[in-house]
Amino acid sequence: MLKWCSYCQQFMHEIAPYDDFGVTHGLCATCESSHEDLFSREEIERSLFLQKIFRTLFDAGRNDDFEASCRIVETAIDANCRPVDILMGMIAPMLFEIGEQWKRGALSVEAEHRFTAFSENVIQLIETRIGAVRKPPARSDAPLLFLMNAPGNRHNLAMRILTTWLKGRGPKLRIIEEGANQDTLLRSIVLERPKYLLISMSLTEQYDRVAEIARTVRALPRDVRPQTIVGGYPIKAGLVSSIPETELLVNISALKIA
Repeated sequence: MLKWCSYCQQFMHEIAPYDDFGVTHGLCATCESSHEDLFSREEIERSLFLQKIFRTLFDAGRNDDFEASCRIVETAIDANCRPVDILMGMIAPMLFEIGEQWKRGALSVEAEHRFTAFSENVIQLIETRIGAVRKPPARSDAPLLFLMNAPGNRHNLAMRILTTWLKGRGPKLRIIEEGANQDTLLRSIVLERPKYLLISMSLTEQYDRVAEIARTVRALPRDVRPQTIVGGYPIKAGLVSSIPETELLVNISALKIA
């Protein structure tokens, strides 16, 4: 489920069950000290509003209606939803739900491609809104994260959403380009010493290659070895329950980047 702050409309994180995109509410740390009633009429109305926004945006994607999505995104922003929260709390779950429908055979390849193209346009729109707000540069002592798609994963939307979200949380980021071989990856790790290596999987068939990367990274000396974390559709959907030498991340909000 998608947990939002009742008052400031900030997307907080996901909670189990992760394949349920209903909206539940709580209080973020900032609002917790100033609001006590979690069951007020205002809180319920906000929950219903977010559910409506989510489903309306999803329907716009089904109909390939980008103009409608622009209006929906602006409505959400006007209601104090941050653009990055729309990405994490609406667009990312929409992509997951599309993957679920494709897996069940309820969605054609053509329809999946159309929805992906629609999502790319919406993500670009939201990235533009986020880019209009000047962010402070990363601290010199901020942790470095390497991000890469699993070999064979050519779906870049999840990586774009993750990168945008992480930029607002302070770490330094380095994207490992598609096609980089393991020797190049290892040399970069030894030279730059990232704290984490985040790998995005899109299909269970990518398991063996990801496991191979994890084993190779694990063989590095302790003082240069990053923690390997794997996320993506097969992890979120429970299709992959373990990969040796890695941490599996169902909920990206649980990532500790300090």
